[in-house]
This record gives sequence, structure tokens and C-alpha cells, in this order.
Amino acid sequence: MSWMRSLKYIALGLCLAYAFPAACGNGGVVGGECRKGSPLCDPNATGGLGQGGAKVTGGAANTGATNAGEAGNGSAAAPVGGDGQLPDGGFFDSPVDGESDADAPLECLPPHDAPSHCGDCDTRCKEPNAYCAPDGNGSFHCVPKCAAPLVECQGQCVDPDSYNSDPDNCGRCGNACPSDICQAGKCVGARFGNIALLCMDFNSAQPESFSTTLLGNAVFTPAANPVQVLAYTRGATAAAVNRVHQVIGWAGDARNNRTAEFTNAKTVEDVTANLSIAQFQVLLIHDLDRADPGEPAAAATSWESGSVLSSFAKAGGVIIVLDGGDGTGEMHELINAGNLLDPTGKVGVDGQTDVTNEQVWNNAPFDILGANVESPFLGTSHTCTFDTAAKATSDTIFVLTDDEAGGLPVAIHRVIAP
Repeated sequence: MSWMRSLKYIALGLCLAYAFPAACGNGGVVGGECRKGSPLCDPNATGGLGQGGAKVTGGAANTGATNAGEAGNGSAAAPVGGDGQLPDGGFFDSPVDGESDADAPLECLPPHDAPSHCGDCDTRCKEPNAYCAPDGNGSFHCVPKCAAPLVECQGQCVDPDSYNSDPDNCGRCGNACPSDICQAGKCVGARFGNIALLCMDFNSAQPESFSTTLLGNAVFTPAANPVQVLAYTRGATAAAVNRVHQVIGWAGDARNNRTAEFTNAKTVEDVTANLSIAQFQVLLIHDLDRADPGEPAAAATSWESGSVLSSFAKAGGVIIVLDGGDGTGEMHELINAGNLLDPTGKVGVDGQTDVTNEQVWNNAPFDILGANVESPFLGTSHTCTFDTAAKATSDTIFVLTDDEAGGLPVAIHRVIAP
């Protein structure tokens, strides 16, 4: 039996020999002393199984244990030392000096052209400069959406001058007019308006002539006295302008001394900025027979793009266009560009035909333009017809024509209904 007792002691000794080394793992001994010379418990060791590593160029390693039995601060899952750090104070620098830095996200990689990282990682674009754009020097900077003088309005870049006549943004962005009419930055009510297209230059008109009566009928359509007239003169001769104003004076004398006061607009911008029903009842566009080629159409295109002419007529204004058919001879192009004959732009005027000293017929004596105009009469100097495929309608009246039965129009009256 003694030999069996000996086997028990031998087995117990083997178990204790196996258990004690396991207690020294992971950097220290729990409740005992470490075997002398063991690297796991050496007080100069750099940590336990998850020890900090050597320094990496550009950054400090995590530190190991300082005393025997203490665990190092290296992670068991990361046996290598810390990464090199970015300079302190950068966008991705750790808030605690000495700790590892964050990795830069993909969106902050060059070329740094996003509003969240514009030009560098630290710059974020904010209103009013909420967009990131090239700065011309190889980098990027924060800018507004619209370059001056344009401003942003409802997702678009617009000229602030458009607020004078834009019925959707009248006076300011987003201010819509119920009447769909905006004048001088204010919403106005809709009224009957009038457009008169007259193919004559009035240089040979006299106080008692029928051409004087015709022009007076157009200018004095509004009841105001005096009638305020904005006269566009760029491209017209001073002599012709003065003569037309004189003829209007004669027509006023025949109407119980009614008068008209003229404000000359010498640029396209003058009309855009000043034409409103609150200030003027009539826009008079003189015969621009000395204008540069293309200039008359360009003027009307500019006005039409801002609804300057249409909003004035819808507010009750009178638009008069004079065309003598000579000189530059492009008044028909102004009429077309401004959609003054056909608001849809589908039908226009192809040109003019001179009918000086030929018979002209009044086919609409009931119309406000045709009132008291004798029929027929001989056309004065530079009287002409508008060459057009347009047809007379209830709101587009061919008042004077070259034929008693109709024919081509010399004077056209368009009624703009509210």
C-alpha cells in the first residue's frame, strides 16, 4: 500500500508544478512571488503579453509597466506601439496631447473642394458664403452662390433690378402679385391697356392734318391732364423728336388745351428703371432711324425679358411706336422683339413699304385711334405699311390700311384686356 501512497504524492506534485507558472502570466503574480529572472515579471519590462512597442518615427509609443506586478498600458489586441501623431492643433489631432490622432476621412482628402472642407480640412463654408469654388490660385475658397451683382432668389441667380417688374418677385424675392402685374417694385391692379403702332414719322404733319389727329388720339387716350410721357429717344434725331412733341402739342390744343409732359429716356436702362404706371401714362418710342444696326431689337429684347413693356400695358399704360420706314429701318424688328403685335411671338412684321402720297383708308372710325380721322387721305412723307401676315381681330384692330377693303395696316391698335 505504501507504493500507492507514493503515487498520490507524485501526482499532487505534478499538479502544483503546472498551476504555479500560470499564475505569473499577463505581467505579474497574483498573491505570490515571481520566479527570479522571469521576463514576464521583470520590473524593467515594457508590459505584459499586450506590451507597448518601440517608438515609431514621428510619434510616441504607449508606455509599459514601471513596477513589477503592474500591467503595461498596451492593448492585448495591438502589441505594437502607438502611431505617429499629426502636429498638435490640427483638425484631426487628438484633444489630449500624446494620444493617437484620428485618421482623416475620405472627404477631407485633397483637393478640399467641398463646403465642409474648403481649401483645407479646417474651413467650413457658411452663409452667406456657403459654396466652395476655385480661388484662381490652385486652391478653393468660400463664395456666395451668385456672383455680384446677381443675388439668389428662389434657387436662381437674378438681377435685383428685375424686382421692379417681376410679378413673382415684386419689390423683393418671393413677393407675388395677385394681379400678375409689377410696376416699379409694387403690385398694381390690372386695367385696359393700349398699344399703337404707327407707320409714319410726322415730319410733314400740320396742326389740322389727319396724322396729327391720329397721334393725338393715341397720346391722349389716358384721362390724366397733363399726360406724363416717357419718350425713348436713343437713335432718333433731335429734330424729329422735337417735331413729334410739337405735333402732340397741336393735338392737345384741339382737345380743350390738354397737355403732355415729356421725360426723355436716352438709354435702355432709363426705361427699365423708370417706366411705371405710377409715374407715366404713356411710353412713346420714337422712330430710331439713326440707331446702330441691331440696337432697336436689342432694346426691346431687354425690356421684354424683364416684362417691362407687358406689365406697363397690363397696368393700363399706353405704348406708342413710331416707324417712318427709313434710315436704319429696323423698327419692325423692335416690334417683333417686344411682342408688341403678337404676344405669342408667332406672327411679326417683316418690313415696311412706303406709301407716301398714296391713299390711306380709315377702316375703324369707331376705334379710339380712328376717331375723327377722315377717310381716305393722302399719306404724308414717309407714311408706310407694315408688311405682316397678321390678321385683324377684335383686340388687334387695323385702323388705317392701304386699301378700302382692308389690305396692309398703316396704323394698328392692340387692346390689352385685364
